[in-house]
Amino acid sequence: MEMHNVEQKSPAWFALKKQYPLSASKAQAIATAGSGMETVVLEALAELYSSAEPERYTNEHLERGNELEMDARGIYELQEDIVVKEVGFITNALYSDLAGVSPDGLVGEDGLVEIKCIMDKLYISKLIEVGQANTFKVESAHDWQMQMQLLFTGRDWVDYVIYNPNFKIAILKKRVTTDPEKQQKIITGLKLAEMSFKRHDELVKKALKI
Repeated sequence: MEMHNVEQKSPAWFALKKQYPLSASKAQAIATAGSGMETVVLEALAELYSSAEPERYTNEHLERGNELEMDARGIYELQEDIVVKEVGFITNALYSDLAGVSPDGLVGEDGLVEIKCIMDKLYISKLIEVGQANTFKVESAHDWQMQMQLLFTGRDWVDYVIYNPNFKIAILKKRVTTDPEKQQKIITGLKLAEMSFKRHDELVKKALKI
């Protein structure tokens, strides 16, 4: 495992994302190893060879989202009486030379935290789930994302934190632990995605006469 000391959303972070395009946010598509995986590969190749400047979505909504994430991290630290260590980008050559993860923080020696600042409609649905069953479901794509984060960092659990300051209870938390079956699917999917990337990369180079 290698930790890259960069600030998330910085130019250096985006450069790493370009170098390691099979990111944890795409773990579900990678693990299913179908058309979604091929789309991830093609998008990565397009960004690699296109001269266009990729959109970075630096609008007021993203800036607000970044501020909300900072607020959520602070509340989580107070509630849990812990200190979250922020991290930039993590790669692990054991699993892939083209993949990386960016968890929202390291917690102690064994944990991670992943924060999602969600809209009112989705948050209220989570509150209803908690009212019915004293817990709530983790969104599937986020579950796969966290499993890849756990795989690459070798940690045991992630606190999945959802946050919306518009409600009396602004934070809901659920601990997600290692799922060996899902992680094996991610490992297999990464190998297939890497093979697909390299195969298509050769074809692009041939077409561009590189």
